[in-house]
Amino acid sequence: MIRLLLQVGFPDGVINILSGFGPTAGAALALHMDVQKVGFTGSTEIGKLIQEYSAKSNLKRVTLELGGKSPNIVFDDCDIDQAVAASHMGLFFNVGQCCCAGSRLYVQETMYDKFVEKMVEKAKNERVLGDPYDPKTNHGPQIDGVQLDKIIGLVESGVRQGASLQCGGKQHGDKGFFMEPTVFADVKDDMDISTQEIFGPVMQISSFKDTDEIIERANNTNYGLAAAVFTKNVDRMYHVSSALKREPFGETRTTFLYHSLPLEDSKSLV
Repeated sequence: MIRLLLQVGFPDGVINILSGFGPTAGAALALHMDVQKVGFTGSTEIGKLIQEYSAKSNLKRVTLELGGKSPNIVFDDCDIDQAVAASHMGLFFNVGQCCCAGSRLYVQETMYDKFVEKMVEKAKNERVLGDPYDPKTNHGPQIDGVQLDKIIGLVESGVRQGASLQCGGKQHGDKGFFMEPTVFADVKDDMDISTQEIFGPVMQISSFKDTDEIIERANNTNYGLAAAVFTKNVDRMYHVSSALKREPFGETRTTFLYHSLPLEDSKSLV
């Protein structure tokens, strides 16, 4: 990246890269009296440490983009095929390794069964596992073995706690850190797969009855990073968007980050 920056004419010293580990390089930057701003993307645990270091040093400004368990709400008046396609991308994009992933998928009960059927079919037939450098691949590996083991452990907890495993659920192959695209149905709000950030290709689908119920359930989390709703009713869309405690908010789509759109968290993200 630095070579490219030099090629396009960035002056020396405008951008500097300091590589190292969090407890050394990261802590030094966060505690340094001459650093005026720190931006961090990562875990909630480390985000809290950075805020603490800011208070202990010069009260530097801090921007944090931490974990998420974003609700993706599908009402029965939407275009079901559009909702399935967008929800599929909203969870399986980057193999689920996305803080804004729509990982809590709520579908209104009147279209729930049909939606689950279509989503499972899409997960089985449209995810191409393999070498991420191959243009045909759209489902690469997890970042490392530790993360893969965490994902498998949460999948196993979902089965133990009574969720219905519709597809996937296992490591793919015996080389690399590939996880099968996984879909759970009949997920309850208190299950581990519904409360913990999985950060992997594991979709959890739950049903709901009406607007008031889903607003309460969607807000029942310590995470507050993003949300999405699928509906043709504009009044409902504005009502739900104003009631959900999170930003950014998307209507009829899930991955909706823009350079001009401020990204902030509305909760502690514990």
